[in-house]
Amino acid sequence: MKNNVGKVSVGNMLFIILIIAAPVVTGVVLVWLFSLNGTLGMYQWIPPFQWIIIAVGVLGVIGPLLALISSGRRALRITSVVLAILGILTPLAIGSLYLKGAQQFAATTPPLLLLSDGVGANGVPNLALVYRTAEETLNTVSYTDGSMSEKITEPNSVKEHVLPFKDLKADTHYKWQLNDGTTCSFTTPAVQTTSDPLFHFGAGGDSHLSASPGAGDATILPAVLKYVTEPVNQFNTFFLLGDFTNMGSAYKDWQFAINLTAPFTCSVPLRPLMGNHDTFLNGAPQYMAYMYPQGMELQKGSPLHYRIDLGRVHIIMLEMTWGPERFTGEESTWFVTQMESIPSGDWKIVMEHSPVYASDSDMDGMQYFDPVEMVQKVAPLFEKYKVDLVISGHAHHLEFLQKNGVSYAIVGGLGAPLDSAPTHNSPASLWYLFQQHGFLDVTVHPDTIELNFRDPNGIELKSFTVNKNQ
Repeated sequence: MKNNVGKVSVGNMLFIILIIAAPVVTGVVLVWLFSLNGTLGMYQWIPPFQWIIIAVGVLGVIGPLLALISSGRRALRITSVVLAILGILTPLAIGSLYLKGAQQFAATTPPLLLLSDGVGANGVPNLALVYRTAEETLNTVSYTDGSMSEKITEPNSVKEHVLPFKDLKADTHYKWQLNDGTTCSFTTPAVQTTSDPLFHFGAGGDSHLSASPGAGDATILPAVLKYVTEPVNQFNTFFLLGDFTNMGSAYKDWQFAINLTAPFTCSVPLRPLMGNHDTFLNGAPQYMAYMYPQGMELQKGSPLHYRIDLGRVHIIMLEMTWGPERFTGEESTWFVTQMESIPSGDWKIVMEHSPVYASDSDMDGMQYFDPVEMVQKVAPLFEKYKVDLVISGHAHHLEFLQKNGVSYAIVGGLGAPLDSAPTHNSPASLWYLFQQHGFLDVTVHPDTIELNFRDPNGIELKSFTVNKNQ
C-alpha cells in the first residue's frame, strides 16, 4: 500500500512539474527572443512569423489550462501532459535555432578596411583593418603618406584581428600594406571649410548576398564597387545601408559576402550598418563580429548606432532595421543629444536601413509605403533638428523625396530582387525608378550636396541638388 502511494506521489509530482514548466519555459524563451535585434520587427511585419510566435505562446499555456479542468479525467490529464511537453520542447527548439547565430562564426575572412565612428586627431575618422584567421597569428599593418610612416603590430597572436589606422590627415593619399602583402592605397576626405568638395562617398543597400542560390544577384555589388574604386572617380568611402546578407544568422552568408567585397576595400573603406535581413534569427552577433568587432574604436554611441564627423559634415548612423521599434529610450535620447551638439550651419546626414517616406505597395496586409510609425515617430525629429539628407535602403528601388525641408534618398538596389511598380505613390516623392539596380553617388560641397543616382556601371540615372535645411 505504501509503495502505491509513493508511486502516485511521484507521478503527481512529475505532472505538476511539467504543467508549471511549460508556461515558464515558453515565457523565458519568448522574452529572450524579443530582447534580440530584429525579433520585434519580424513579429510586426511578417504575418507567418507572428502566427508562429502566437502558436508557441498558446502551446505553452494550453496544457496547464487543460490540466485545471481535467478534474481527474485520465484522457484530459494525458492530453495536458502531452501538450505541456510540446510546450517545453517547441520553444527550446526555436531558441536553439536562434543560439546558432551567436555561436557559429566564420573561421576565416579576408582583410576588410572599415571606417570607424567619431573623428581622429586631424578632423577625419580613423579606419580599422579587420579580419579573422583560423589560427592565432601576429600581424603588422604599415601605412605612409610619403612624408611619414606608421607601423602597427598586434601585441599578441590572435584569431580576430583589428588593426587601426589612426590620426590620418585630411585630403591625403595613403599607401598601406598588411605584412608583406599587396600595396593598397586610399585618399582621405578634404573636410576643411575652404575645400571643395568636403566629402565624396557612395551609398546603397540590400545586396542580400548568400552562399546559397536564390537570394541577391551577386554581380551587382562588385560592379558598383568596381566603379567606386576606380581612382579617377575619387570616392572616399562607400556606405552599405543594411541587408548585406540574406540570412544574418548564417555565417556562410557573411563569409560569402565579405569574400566578395573585401578586395575592393584595398582602395576605398566601407562603413556598413545593419538591416533586417542581417538580423534574421539572431544575426546581430554575426554583424558585430565582422563589421564592428571588439577592439574597434567606438567614440559616440554603440556598434549599432553611432556618429561620424568629417569637419562640417556629420553622419548619424541609426539602427532602423524594420522601423523605429528600437528607436526608443537610449537611442532616441542619444540622437537628440547628437543633433543638439551639431552647429546649425553644418551638414546633418542620417543613414538608416528603413525609409521614413517611400512609394511602395501593400504586402500581406502591411503598408510598406510611407510606413506609419516612421512618419509619426521619426520624421518629426528629423524636421525639428533640420536634418539635411536621409539615405536608406530596405525598399528595393531608387527614389528621391522631400518633405518639410528634409531630403530623402532610397537606394535599395545593390542586388536584391527588385520591387514592381508601386501601388501607392508617396506625396513626398519627386522621382521614382523601379526595376533598376543602382547606388547613390554623393558629393558634399560647402553650400550644397550633389546627388547622382547611378546604375551598377556608374551611368547616371538622375541627379538632384540638396540645399541646406535652414
